[in-house]
Amino acid sequence: MASVASNATVFIVDDDRGLLRLIEKVLRREGFSSATASSGQEAKQWLACNQADLMLLDLKLPDIEGKDLIHHLAETQRGIPFIVITGQGDERIAVEMMKFGAVDYLVKDVDFLQFVPEVVRRAMKQIEQERKLAAAEEGLRRNEANLAKAQEMAQLGSYEIHIPSTREDHWSKETFRILGLALTEKAASPQQFIDRSVHPEDRARVREVLQETMRQASKFDFAFRVVRPDGSVRHVQSSGEPIQDQGGRVVRIVGTLMDITERKRLENEILHISEREQRRIGQDLHDGLCQHLAGIEFMSQVLAQRLASKAKAEAAGAAEIAKLVREAISHTRDLARGLSPVVLESNGLMSALKQLAENTQKLFRISCRFQCEQPVLLHDNAVATHLYHIAQEAISNALKHGQARHVTIHLTIAPPQIVLLVKDDGVGLPKIPRKHQGMGLQIMQYRASMVGGSLTVQRDPGGGTSVACSLASRKKKPPAT
Repeated sequence: MASVASNATVFIVDDDRGLLRLIEKVLRREGFSSATASSGQEAKQWLACNQADLMLLDLKLPDIEGKDLIHHLAETQRGIPFIVITGQGDERIAVEMMKFGAVDYLVKDVDFLQFVPEVVRRAMKQIEQERKLAAAEEGLRRNEANLAKAQEMAQLGSYEIHIPSTREDHWSKETFRILGLALTEKAASPQQFIDRSVHPEDRARVREVLQETMRQASKFDFAFRVVRPDGSVRHVQSSGEPIQDQGGRVVRIVGTLMDITERKRLENEILHISEREQRRIGQDLHDGLCQHLAGIEFMSQVLAQRLASKAKAEAAGAAEIAKLVREAISHTRDLARGLSPVVLESNGLMSALKQLAENTQKLFRISCRFQCEQPVLLHDNAVATHLYHIAQEAISNALKHGQARHVTIHLTIAPPQIVLLVKDDGVGLPKIPRKHQGMGLQIMQYRASMVGGSLTVQRDPGGGTSVACSLASRKKKPPAT
């Protein structure tokens, strides 16, 4: 306490000048600096030009009541911590003054001067603690304001969910903004959030992720769609981590929410540009290079016929050239078909998947079958193309990593869902998941999200791997009038 005493100034206000000198003497002996005033007016004048850490105030001054002086200082924003000095029998008034902010009180009795240093030290210690607490609270407010500004700039919200909901959940301001909700609303429980804000087609997947987090105490990081109160749809990315109690039970989840709508739009645009360019190259190969090669083949055949009666060796060479050109045409057509696999008809996906199975079986000498028990007609060529490439990547993984010998492609429709399933009999997924997902799996997940679907990849109990992509079936759009 010595460090506090040596720097603290105590202002003493009392109409008894003799007592003033005694109090001042006692405090200085304890290491405090002091100043005095014998009236309310004198106290006002001193405080107008000086600052004290603590005031000892006699409630009965000749020109003003002590409580009136306190009110005056509060109105002029010159508030100061104070200890009330009162006579014997006036303790009730002293206690009443403590309701107005008095730190403590002293009673003028025979032991008055003996108690002054201890009461002042105790008050100064309390004032110091309150100052530190106020500084910490101000620092916390600044940090919260900085965090809120950083979240706004990054379009990154945060949330805290308590399980069970024994305490009120917390959402940051940016989370409310991303969801299009007013700040006056309360943070919704997980079930309320799913029912009110999550896109209907994504609700089952969000529930599944939260349930898995509760069961396995596992982290999550996935994208889904939300619907704002105005009806607009936004894409968001949510990352979360469960917090467990000592018994291992998940008691709350803390996480972040990022608006990735613009990123999705740009990625989608880039993907469409890439696919349009692939289709253009495929058409150029088919309509340009293939036709050119066909012309060379025809000329080689004519040359071979002309040379047949004159130079058999040269005729054989011309025929061999024609054969090689035919093979080049075949390879070029396969390449063009690979760049633009799905034709612009509603049954194009079925035809493309059937062709994919046949080519896989022929090229890799494995069993690859396509099964589709009832017609699955897709009128959106972009969706069909994404599904085709998901099947293509799943087969590639089955051959490259799974060493599969049998692959089956299933395409089914069970309103309101279309399901693409690729099963193989390979070695299956590793029992211990890899720390980082492969690029192929990330691309499949991205393609599934682009068509509003969900992708699951799992190890089958009997061996092998199943890759399933499910999405809502859509009716054909009416023609524009």
